[in-house]
Amino acid sequence: MGKSSKHARTKFKKWLNSYNDVVSWFEKKCPDLEQLLEEHGGLVKIENFLPAFVADGILELLENIDDRTWNLTAATDDYTHNNIRHEFLSVKTGPPVLDDVLRVFTLLLPDSLFTFSAAKYCKAGHIVPHDDRAYTNVLMDNGRVELCSRRIAVIYYLTKDWSGVDGGQLVDMEAQGGPQVSDTICMLPLLDLECQNLGYEL
Repeated sequence: MGKSSKHARTKFKKWLNSYNDVVSWFEKKCPDLEQLLEEHGGLVKIENFLPAFVADGILELLENIDDRTWNLTAATDDYTHNNIRHEFLSVKTGPPVLDDVLRVFTLLLPDSLFTFSAAKYCKAGHIVPHDDRAYTNVLMDNGRVELCSRRIAVIYYLTKDWSGVDGGQLVDMEAQGGPQVSDTICMLPLLDLECQNLGYEL
């Protein structure tokens, strides 16, 4: 491992674990996420969402996760079980640094319940148009189980040297004037989405 590479990893890990650095960065990039979503009709694209050295560190982390750690996430259309056709690889736990990465995203809306994972879309990876609500039972602090649904979805793309011919565009199926394509970082609430991606996302 080269000296500059080791320095970059140290800087990356230090930033992930600095609450003040992360919060101050988010205050500059999206001080009020919910207001931003409201002002933009529910879909927001934020370029350079994280510092470049952090994005590079996350991508390197994901690229180095062992193939056996990735889980195949796949289903066919089955509306009785709220399943839509999709296939990709995902991971929620892996190297300790992955936990630090996922924790950073919780600071976007710190008072909300959250669940984050990393996904890897290979050539056959896909997900058909869908509503991103994702209903699930959640065990609350008081011991009760409540049915919750996603209010806001966050997708962070990490595909280097991406080109439109690679696929992977996120399409807003409800946009006025027809579908609109997003090829950058996106945050969205309850929208119909179509995504065929080659690369990594959080």
